[in-house]
Amino acid sequence: MSDTRRVRNDPKQGEVVMSAAAVEAFEYLNALTRNNYRGGGDTPTAARDRAAKEAGISPAQAERVWKRWKTMASVDGDVYRNLRNRYEAMCARIERAAEAMEQEWRELEEPNETDQSLAPMGAGMARPAHRAAQ
Repeated sequence: MSDTRRVRNDPKQGEVVMSAAAVEAFEYLNALTRNNYRGGGDTPTAARDRAAKEAGISPAQAERVWKRWKTMASVDGDVYRNLRNRYEAMCARIERAAEAMEQEWRELEEPNETDQSLAPMGAGMARPAHRAAQ
């Protein structure tokens, strides 16, 4: 590689070098961080560190992706793979919960056999306590 080519691609010279893997790793880490955020009193850094530990990477590796994703020429394969796998597991868990809620909703909306055999409105209802004594 020639010296002019090396200087032209140097991120310190102003040209931004982004790899697709670095961008995806940052997006995975960002989503996992948002999922680990506990609300007021929590910091994004603490949430990021919890997300990193869940994904099986060190907080230092997560910090590197977090801060340098725009200028990273590549990201470590293990870091990328662990973040992607954890993100996919999170998405699968959310999808399963959504399917369970939808199934529950469908069961509530479907007319049951017992609904059709109910007595007409008001039939068989007890009198209010103050009128029963009369």
